[in-house]
Amino acid sequence: MAAILDHIRSLESYVERSGARLVRSTLPESVHGRVSHDVIMLRVDLDPEQELLTLVHELAHWLAHRGVRAHQPCTVFEYEAEAVEAVVMARLGLPRPSAHDDSPTDDLLSASVTRVIWASSRICDALGVDTDRQASKA
Repeated sequence: MAAILDHIRSLESYVERSGARLVRSTLPESVHGRVSHDVIMLRVDLDPEQELLTLVHELAHWLAHRGVRAHQPCTVFEYEAEAVEAVVMARLGLPRPSAHDDSPTDDLLSASVTRVIWASSRICDALGVDTDRQASKA
């Protein structure tokens, strides 16, 4: 549990250094987080594991989707953020959010894969996670 809290603090610091703001707020039960402009919002009552996962997901949106033209289907953005979750959690040695063992980038457009890898690398760098370790497992 302490490691998860440390990861959350590392990402909080990264968000601040990157020019965004992290806010915890009351959100509908079905919404764990959202991003609007430079504000990353997390639901206030998440347990630490869900908070870390949600923070990674929303940070991925903020990193990978700012400045991307709005005509891109929302579903692609969600797949990318979920793929970033899977990559980051695997690099942290935490359970993956998906129930399958396929690569999180299977069947994504190559532009999506590029954004997923880029955002995952930034988040793992902020966490101090060795990105080469995961690459050697692939």
